Amino acid sequence: MIVETRYYALGNEHSAQEWGSIVATLAQGQKSGEQVVEQTYLDTFDWALCRNDISFIYEQTDANHLRIMTDQRGVKMPAPQTVENLPVFPKDIPDGKMQKMVAKLVGLRALLVLAQIKSEQIIIHVEDKKGRVRIRLVVEVNFQRTAPRRKMLELGCRLRIECLKGYEKDFAKTLPRFAGLTPSSQKVFFGQIMENIGKTPMDYSSKLKIKLDRDMRADEALKAILKDQLTQIETNIDGTIANTDTEFLHDLRVAVRRSRSALSRLKGVLPPSIQDRFSQELAWIGSITTPVRDLDVYLLDYPKYRDQLSIQQQENLQPLYYFLLKQHEMARQELVHNLNSRRFRDFLVKWRAFLDKPVPQRPSAPVAVQEIGTIADKRIWKTYTRVIAEGSAIHTDTPAEALHDLRKTCKKLRYLLEFFASLYPTNQVSELVKTLKGLQENLGDFQDLDVQAEKLHNFSAQMMQDGEDRPQVFMSMGVLVEGFMSKKEIVRTEFAERFASFSSKAVEKDFRQLVNKDKAGKKKVALKAHIENDETVS
Repeated sequence: MIVETRYYALGNEHSAQEWGSIVATLAQGQKSGEQVVEQTYLDTFDWALCRNDISFIYEQTDANHLRIMTDQRGVKMPAPQTVENLPVFPKDIPDGKMQKMVAKLVGLRALLVLAQIKSEQIIIHVEDKKGRVRIRLVVEVNFQRTAPRRKMLELGCRLRIECLKGYEKDFAKTLPRFAGLTPSSQKVFFGQIMENIGKTPMDYSSKLKIKLDRDMRADEALKAILKDQLTQIETNIDGTIANTDTEFLHDLRVAVRRSRSALSRLKGVLPPSIQDRFSQELAWIGSITTPVRDLDVYLLDYPKYRDQLSIQQQENLQPLYYFLLKQHEMARQELVHNLNSRRFRDFLVKWRAFLDKPVPQRPSAPVAVQEIGTIADKRIWKTYTRVIAEGSAIHTDTPAEALHDLRKTCKKLRYLLEFFASLYPTNQVSELVKTLKGLQENLGDFQDLDVQAEKLHNFSAQMMQDGEDRPQVFMSMGVLVEGFMSKKEIVRTEFAERFASFSSKAVEKDFRQLVNKDKAGKKKVALKAHIENDETVS
């Protein structure tokens, strides 16, 4: 196992063979072999591995391996893993430490090919008296394929020194011998090969990073938020159509929901005609993407559902899986048709044109020129008090719809905190989001279990219409429904504790401090708050 790696740039004054001899002499080691390695660099669309200082590489030599390279020190990295084929998802990596590490970082995302490197390597070993390798050194001459049928680009020569577990002292003693060389890093090398093919590491993330000023005009700020989310929508279209992984559609839908929430929370900032027109189009996009996303979730969770059943029941549940696959394919065809439609393309063009247009000097919208800091304070406080009012009205016999409505309001509050995070101290916002997230998770679990149980009933009816008539199939589905309903009751019981934590005096104080809300002369939040249908900013 490699516990640390150091990299050095080697100049052009010597050939690779000469450098190999120099390195072997300095390290008091010997050349143990040479190899040519075809390397394919992999990462997700959102750079999950790069963000964690990891280069994930598929290497082809006599055998195929997966290798992790990093500049991290003192962190035990998995040894190279033998594989048959280039992996597409973490599940394609053999079980073990590497699979667990990559799966934890990557989640549901696909591994995409970033770049291809040809690496000519001279391997040098420093061994102890028993012939055991203490230190591994590799002199590399790397070439990059920047495009098919183009001459390969030479990346120069570098030295890689690997510290093997148990031989850290030998490694520390060896490094000073290379003090005359120019230190480098895997990060620098990775940045170089990305630059050569016009890619910018970490140029995409689904997380909001919007920079606003408190004295910015409200319409200018809202446009900045909406423009950022439109870019998210546009960025995820191709991956959604290609079905590269389920997170493209998920991120697209999140950007649509954020856009709708920004418009609804900040009424009066844009002209009503614009507000209504594009809100309707965003709602339409939400509706056309829902069927596929729902089925994505069912297919992703299917193994978890199946594992809840006995072996016999698992076999009986298989027709449900085939039904879901069929429904998913049909829904995807309809989604692709809609995403390629004139209506969708017109929306993108017209929405972009409006958002890129400078704000008017004399706007017709009533609060367009108000300072966004003042409006953000009001909207966050108003939405927070609404959460408290809705949550306080929920008791053991309250219909499930009330919890669903509260979940939506919590989501709106979460979006507001994220939209306007740059207007407030970072630690205050992050703590409030963390507290809110605990309540959201509970409400989200309740919603999922409620919807899943209802959907299974609907699936049963559809499967019967399609000709499925085996009682054992529906009995197995019934067992799942019973499981959903039992878990739903447990989650609902937990709600009181989660809400009590969020509605505490301490959290109220934090919200008051955030938006500079003076408590003097005010009634308690839960009593003062009331649910308003009119969301116009005042």
